[in-house]
Amino acid sequence: MTDTKNKQQQQQKLTNLIAQLKDDKFQYQEKTPKNTDWTKYDLAQTSEINDTLLFIRDIVEQAAYNLDLPKVPDHREPGRPKHNPSDEAKVVLMAQYFGLSNRVAQGYMLLFKEKLRLTSLFSYKTIERAYGDMEVQQILEEVFELTNVPVADLEREFGPDGSGLATSCKQNYENDRAKDQTRKGYEKIMVMVGLKYKLVSAFKFADKPSAHEAPYFEFLLNETVKRYRRVDLVAGDSGFLSRVNCDLVVGVGGVPRFYPKRGCCLRSKGSRAWRVMFEELVLDPQKWLEDYHRRSNVEGCFSVLKRDNFLPLRKKLVVRKRQEAFSRVCNLNIKRLCYLNYLENINARETWHK
Repeated sequence: MTDTKNKQQQQQKLTNLIAQLKDDKFQYQEKTPKNTDWTKYDLAQTSEINDTLLFIRDIVEQAAYNLDLPKVPDHREPGRPKHNPSDEAKVVLMAQYFGLSNRVAQGYMLLFKEKLRLTSLFSYKTIERAYGDMEVQQILEEVFELTNVPVADLEREFGPDGSGLATSCKQNYENDRAKDQTRKGYEKIMVMVGLKYKLVSAFKFADKPSAHEAPYFEFLLNETVKRYRRVDLVAGDSGFLSRVNCDLVVGVGGVPRFYPKRGCCLRSKGSRAWRVMFEELVLDPQKWLEDYHRRSNVEGCFSVLKRDNFLPLRKKLVVRKRQEAFSRVCNLNIKRLCYLNYLENINARETWHK
């Protein structure tokens, strides 16, 4: 009888706490301000363009080396002459970094040929076709893998989220989502982001713009586990809340922190991880919410992605459009690593050869 009464009291505390959170009546403890070395940040920002272009050059060449791709294509093959896929990958990343159309990107090749160490120049039509080239796609996938290597032993906390990339200047994902108008005109992406170093650790395209986020969590978590040594904490919004996802996090050695919904109960229904997560919320809500709100770095990641790429996706063919979006995510990680070199003294190039 006493045990039942305690469970009822715990459930009532959880219900009241969730109501406070949903009604914005919960009193948070004041957060300690973060100290930023603005001298280092200023240096990182003023060096960004130069560092990013050099990083694109080096990481693409390392990716091509890892894949053992030929540097010089065989021009004896019939059909359209092929170009070095490394050069094409470099130009694709450069074009997305500066937000360039294919024709303007052809002009930028002349400007940055030496800096990017291009072996040849080619037309804007070749740049257009590069977005659908399989070898370029392989290089970009390896580039994404390499961007996660420098913090694979350091990052231990992660957060999932999803957002839509517009295909028209007239669209805004947040506004359209509120009006339930996101069924077309967007390319929805799902990501997992490291909460300390803010690198995208896993990436996937959703089946459709209106797709629910929770079913993609297992893929994002498994991809993150492949790339990182430890997963201590996973914090996600209520879109990822489920007993299955709680079990998945605990299964890889982590602690789940998924934002509750109204009506959530303590009943485990076979998931001990679910019950423990909410018991800890009731026991120490300040600490629990401090862990959860680290996921704001995921929102910051999307903010940077969309601010740096304020133009919509230009490509019309699905395969090219998706490679365009993926190259933007690669650039997001590349840019972040350039900043981490100054802010955290992390030299990414040294880790590629270990």
